[in-house]
Amino acid sequence: MLVTNGQKTIAVTSAELLRPWEAQQLSIATKLDGSELVPLSTWGMGRYSGVGLVEFAAPIPAGAEVAPVPIAAICATVDTRGAPAALVTITQRGSKFERTLIPVHVDTVDSGGGMSDDVITRLASPIDAKHDGAEIEGAILFAWFPPDPVLGRKSEVLAVAMAYPYRVRTFQPRPNPAIAELSGLDDLGRALIMVAPAPERPELHEVTGEIVGAKIDPIGPVLDGLDEYRQKRERERKP
Repeated sequence: MLVTNGQKTIAVTSAELLRPWEAQQLSIATKLDGSELVPLSTWGMGRYSGVGLVEFAAPIPAGAEVAPVPIAAICATVDTRGAPAALVTITQRGSKFERTLIPVHVDTVDSGGGMSDDVITRLASPIDAKHDGAEIEGAILFAWFPPDPVLGRKSEVLAVAMAYPYRVRTFQPRPNPAIAELSGLDDLGRALIMVAPAPERPELHEVTGEIVGAKIDPIGPVLDGLDEYRQKRERERKP
């Protein structure tokens, strides 16, 4: 998935797909017939396990069939709130590519018997039993959220999580076995932070000389409080 924020665009996918390759050996097809490719410059692991963040060596051309989604379309939490959801991935058919959409149920299971988020597993189970989880590595979970009149929000489609094959098969919350384990997209928020330019500051010059203050009449030296008190007592003693 390509994600943009302002002028910056990166891609996110499963690090397992990238691990065998150097970034310079890879390109992203921006048309489904494979006729246009954009080379990669670097890729690196995100802060969270399994997430690979990719930067490009050239801008995405205009008219590309693989267009980036804005950062505003990324959900902050792995929670579909019961909204319809589907895994979206790209599969190869000969020399061409096609998008594949797999409608799923999303369930949360406590895999450690506790309340910590470290032991919470989020699973995607296919609604249609024909989907066996092949080519699911790096697929993106999208959810179709309905309007929320209370918050004044319109309906929206958000990218919620990334999918990895669910190989453990310990839990089966639905009649059809779960095909994917889900991980949040938190790393995108860090990788696409907009860095505002530093505000211009006036250049500081070394200044020498006197500090101009209030004008004082030359009636004598300035006395501290104790000297002034002594002189006052002396004047009072004089006849």
